[in-house]
Amino acid sequence: MKFVILTDTHFVPRGKKLYGLDPAERLAVAVEKINATHEDISFVIVSGDLAHWGERAAYASLAGVLAGLDAPTILMMGNHDKRDAFRSEFVGADRDADGFVQGVHLFDAATVVTLDTLNEETPDHAGVLCEARLHFLEEALGSAPADRPLLLFQHHPPFDSGLRYMDTIKLANGEAEWDIIARTRRPDYMFMGHLHRPIAGTWRGIPFHIQRALTHQVAFDFETEGHIPGTHEAPDYSLATVGDGNIVIHQCSFLYDGPAFSLHDPKAQSSQSIGDLVKVMG
Repeated sequence: MKFVILTDTHFVPRGKKLYGLDPAERLAVAVEKINATHEDISFVIVSGDLAHWGERAAYASLAGVLAGLDAPTILMMGNHDKRDAFRSEFVGADRDADGFVQGVHLFDAATVVTLDTLNEETPDHAGVLCEARLHFLEEALGSAPADRPLLLFQHHPPFDSGLRYMDTIKLANGEAEWDIIARTRRPDYMFMGHLHRPIAGTWRGIPFHIQRALTHQVAFDFETEGHIPGTHEAPDYSLATVGDGNIVIHQCSFLYDGPAFSLHDPKAQSSQSIGDLVKVMG
């Protein structure tokens, strides 16, 4: 099974920009690349912060661009999202018994569990798993088929990353989540967003993957505390392949516009500049 991961699209109403960038333009490039390159994927998942301010017009713009995808989509909530406005445009999205945007998706190769960590009860951007959502997690982990990997998606990481401001707005009750995992089943892999940086590692033995956002990024900065330092680093999407006991994740910087060349080409090896590489390619 193959699938594509996008995160933190931060859409605004059509025609507007955010931090000098147009999220719709960026996603349109990703959609074109995904359609042309990954015809065999099962789905595309977008792991939260779909909109920046949560306006219905922003979700309408997002829906218009996602309509161009050939693969089905799984959409998740992040701290910038608003559930009611989201549902007004995405009526078929996941909805659990308590109204949260989370679900369990069974595939032959894996079980995909998505969590809704949005906390709309406070202006703080930290995430939360209330009792209802913790119960959902327990049921999902406990009932998932044991004969295939379990992949857990959530917007907020439950651990510190070293990015000082971002660590103040992680999942607020990560210990409660861990208690559920410890007494039911460990996911084989965790996927998160929120941090706008490419980060990988393990959380209490569970491997995790976080990637750059579609829009603005958080700087590689471990000192700044009073605000979130931002950059215009190029965005990524990731291609995940699950099968034969392996999970392999490739990150693709889909807005890269530099040269492409053979590392075995002697002329390319001796090139002294990008201009020389372009001549080699031509």
